[in-house]
Amino acid sequence: MTNETDSFVNEVDENLRRDQAVSIARKYGPYILGAFIALLVVIGGWQLWKQYSMNSARQHAEQYAAAQEQLASGNVDGAKTEFERLSNEGPRIYRTMARMEHAAILVQQGDLEGAVAGFDSAAEIAPDQIMRESAQIRAAYIAADTQDLAALRTRLDPLIASNTGVSYLAKELLAVEAWEAGDTGLARETFDQLVLALGAPDTLRQRARVALSVLGPAPAAAAPTPADGAAAPAPSEGATP
Repeated sequence: MTNETDSFVNEVDENLRRDQAVSIARKYGPYILGAFIALLVVIGGWQLWKQYSMNSARQHAEQYAAAQEQLASGNVDGAKTEFERLSNEGPRIYRTMARMEHAAILVQQGDLEGAVAGFDSAAEIAPDQIMRESAQIRAAYIAADTQDLAALRTRLDPLIASNTGVSYLAKELLAVEAWEAGDTGLARETFDQLVLALGAPDTLRQRARVALSVLGPAPAAAAPTPADGAAAPAPSEGATP
């Protein structure tokens, strides 16, 4: 009798557990299924976006290379048009490079102000520090012919403070332009920094040494003169009147 009772109790418990499982499945099943479907949609969307990005990057790489070939073959106007189009389309790295290529063509055509603006625009969207500083220093070289020393220094100071490889080129440009503008003190100071910069390329340090040798030493400070009305120093003992 006891075995029959235990069997009956176990059967009832099993039925209760089954009913609870069915109830839970009916209650939460649609939500779980919806979450699972949403996860599949997200994963599928990510895969599609990844594939699209790869295809887009490949397409723009090919178009960028084709524009470079046009430029190399002498079709400057065609290349200019293509680089201008690519400068506003596709992945940021290709937009940055296209803007720099377009700006370089403007330099060849004599539009220096447009070229500076183009390199500045490339620096603004550059995806990394190397490309950004490359665009900035190229803009600075052009600005040296179109802007005064103060404006140029505003451009160069952030590059100099970066302490990267570009900072040495920025220092050299600042020193040269300061020399040309007549600020020989700033020129000497900056060339001195380059000579002492162990991380600077040897050729650049050598150019700085040559520049310093041409500049010569800094002029000695003039001896102070007595103020008007001041008493002359008394002669020392034994001096001949």
